[in-house]
Amino acid sequence: MVSKPPDQAVVNNDKDTQHKVEFVYFDLGNVLAAFDVDRACDNLAKRFGVEAKQVLATLWTSGAQHCYEHGHVDDEAFATLAREGLGLASDAASTDELLDLLSDMFEPIEPMADVVDAVRRNGVGVGILSNTCVAHWRWILEQDYPALRGNFDQIVLSYEHGVMKPTASIYKIAQRFAGCPPEAILFLDDRHENVEAAIQCGWQAFLFTDAPSAGELLRCTGVID
Repeated sequence: MVSKPPDQAVVNNDKDTQHKVEFVYFDLGNVLAAFDVDRACDNLAKRFGVEAKQVLATLWTSGAQHCYEHGHVDDEAFATLAREGLGLASDAASTDELLDLLSDMFEPIEPMADVVDAVRRNGVGVGILSNTCVAHWRWILEQDYPALRGNFDQIVLSYEHGVMKPTASIYKIAQRFAGCPPEAILFLDDRHENVEAAIQCGWQAFLFTDAPSAGELLRCTGVID
């Protein structure tokens, strides 16, 4: 069974009237690649002799990471916030090192490579819709994760558009890029609020739990064989 939150479903559950899927958007974090914020905090704590909880408070609880994922601050400004909050000198903690340590918190979800490839083989458009920052995106691309290989027809990242899920405007941007009606888009995300927002925008959207369930869902909705 595909796990879904209460009342979460495709726009129309009647298989006779359900709109054919023309485009599938996948979330990035915890769908194509797993991540662990505690690991990022531990990386800085071990390297610079600070408390992991201080890193969390400085960059996540404070909203700094949120601003970074919105694209409101660039690499240098974000690194400056980190140094100032943690009491680090710029000559002891370069921007590149800080961002690499903070980005080294991802692991590939390898079975998703087969799921994404199956969508491609069936001629359905494939895209990524993610809340992320430039440093994390750059890091993930450099790792050559299996699920990120191959062509994506559209990639919609929050920092490039100044808006994050679950705000409706990012779904409208992604729909425009997909080039099809909202009901023809299927979306997989690991957060309930992002799925519900997609449904409110007219998409077919489901909560992601794991690769086997995602594959079953895509078969049931006729996206893959």
